[in-house]
Amino acid sequence: MSAVRRTVPESGKPTTEKVQSIFQVLAPDYDRFNRLSSLGIDRSWRKRAVRLARVSRDSVVLDLAAGTGDLTMELAERGRPASVLATDFVEEMLDVARAKAAGYQGETVIDFAVADAQDLPFEDERFDVVTVGFGVRNLPDRSANFREVYRVLKPGGRYVVLEMSRPPFGPFRSLYHFYLHTVIPTLGGLLTGHRGSFEYLRDSILAFPGQVALAGELHKAGFREVTWRNLTFGIVAVHVAVK
Repeated sequence: MSAVRRTVPESGKPTTEKVQSIFQVLAPDYDRFNRLSSLGIDRSWRKRAVRLARVSRDSVVLDLAAGTGDLTMELAERGRPASVLATDFVEEMLDVARAKAAGYQGETVIDFAVADAQDLPFEDERFDVVTVGFGVRNLPDRSANFREVYRVLKPGGRYVVLEMSRPPFGPFRSLYHFYLHTVIPTLGGLLTGHRGSFEYLRDSILAFPGQVALAGELHKAGFREVTWRNLTFGIVAVHVAVK
């Protein structure tokens, strides 16, 4: 484990402390919100990310911003690598993930650690695959995360980024943005009593770069191959970057 680094955010972005405080409060209800807000489709998004990760039985995997552990468990149950290390900088989210992993009976070794994805406490070239599900957009310093992932990946390793994105079809994108502005904060507020936290989540989605721009950021960080797949008409995209 490592202490969480206090990141100086880009202008207008929340600090690391602010993001931590939001998810500390949301942890108990976060899964229920995800299922309802996505109509259960979020499970299929994680399955696709695991397929694109191309893990093998001897893969050593790092799952960043693992939150409540849904992607971690998908990796263990479907990808079945040698090990998955799930990290997050919010202990309360990892507590939910640990409870899920307690019932796992497969062969993959699942471990947990509190760590900041912008300042990883791991040696160079340790992991075969690094994943992150719906966490990159909550990092005040994305470029630091990309540099750190590049550092801890083995040559030829894959960084799989599952994240909300930008539907390319204009009319559908407008409908989706209406949903973000109205349903997300209302539903989140009703479920948790913390509407402001879901207004932040909405704004983080709207401010996140589109598919081409995110691919450019990954290339700038040194990755030599970057591809992406749009899911559900581009509401979500899976970027795969190879070291």
